[in-house]
Amino acid sequence: MNNGPLRILEVVDTLDGGGMEQQLVALINRLDPARFQFEVCCLRHAGVNAVKLAPGIPVHPLLKAEGFQVSTARQMRALLKRGFHVVHTHNLSPLIYAALATLGGRTVPLFHGEHSQFTPAEFSPKRVWQRRLLYLCTRAVHTVSSGQRDELLRAGVKHRRLTAIVNGVDIDRFHPLPDKAARAAARARMGFGSPNEIWVGIVARFGAFKRHADLICAFESVAAANSNLRLLIVGDGGPEKERVLALMRQSPVAARMHWTGYQSDPAPCYQVLDILAVPSSNEGLSNTTLEAMATAVPVLSNDICGARELIAEGEGGWVRDLTTIAQLTAELQKVLALDETEREIVGARGRARVATQFSWSAMGRNYADWLAACAGRSAFPA
Repeated sequence: MNNGPLRILEVVDTLDGGGMEQQLVALINRLDPARFQFEVCCLRHAGVNAVKLAPGIPVHPLLKAEGFQVSTARQMRALLKRGFHVVHTHNLSPLIYAALATLGGRTVPLFHGEHSQFTPAEFSPKRVWQRRLLYLCTRAVHTVSSGQRDELLRAGVKHRRLTAIVNGVDIDRFHPLPDKAARAAARARMGFGSPNEIWVGIVARFGAFKRHADLICAFESVAAANSNLRLLIVGDGGPEKERVLALMRQSPVAARMHWTGYQSDPAPCYQVLDILAVPSSNEGLSNTTLEAMATAVPVLSNDICGARELIAEGEGGWVRDLTTIAQLTAELQKVLALDETEREIVGARGRARVATQFSWSAMGRNYADWLAACAGRSAFPA
């Protein structure tokens, strides 16, 4: 197994419609197949992003039930008999099963990725010690932002090869429309009203940490004084879905909110927005922020892990403390009070920033280098 392409088994919970899953599919599809051959192991079901994989890439759903399942580790161990150079795990649960299936990384090297800022539960002694022990089984660990890497170190979760591989964005896929007329036409195709409307958007699954409900409350307050304001919610799935949709239906400004559901290609949704809101309480690094910036849409982001790496003041948006609904409302009002031209300048600077600092090609090269090093094909990057 020392010649030919590296065979990589990517292990995830599912390939559902989240940012991490989309980035992983894009990575698999873009890395040179002459160098890397991928298969994907999903602990549970495959998910909506599985169909976006290039033809011929196998997906193995293990259909794990709730709770810990010894049988899942056995299934993965059997899968590993297909022959892999590296097992690349994403977040804690896949690492637990991969460590068991590889006898602590002894039969196949492990490369582990953390994709989310820690919640309070992740700082519990149990979770911290789980990671400390499991990281001993891995050849390297990566995060998706420098802030997230520093968070691990502060929690006492260390590894001698702990690196940040910052996410990138495809600026050819995510790009602004050429002018206001094109945007007005795009809005008309989506069934929106007047071209003078101001659209605030959120693109996310309905997880509690995404704070859809708080954004709806803030929107209701701000919309009372701005009849042109609209809210676009893009995404589907997640435990908060029914509650959020009920809040929308019951809202006094329900007619000014629009839910698209899941979009396999969200690029057109960004193109009709004036502002993207990212009020999340927890992110590793926000892919939606990158996508909006590439589309020249300014972003109002909570001061979360990775946000200040992406957004510089006046370049792509504004990073603010949005912890409470009152703070979110006040900061949204400030952004809406800006002149439209000023918001457009901030958005244009954001696109220039991601084009030079967060390219997809740089991200792909980093992953390729670390995968090859974990397989023993090259030295680890400095």
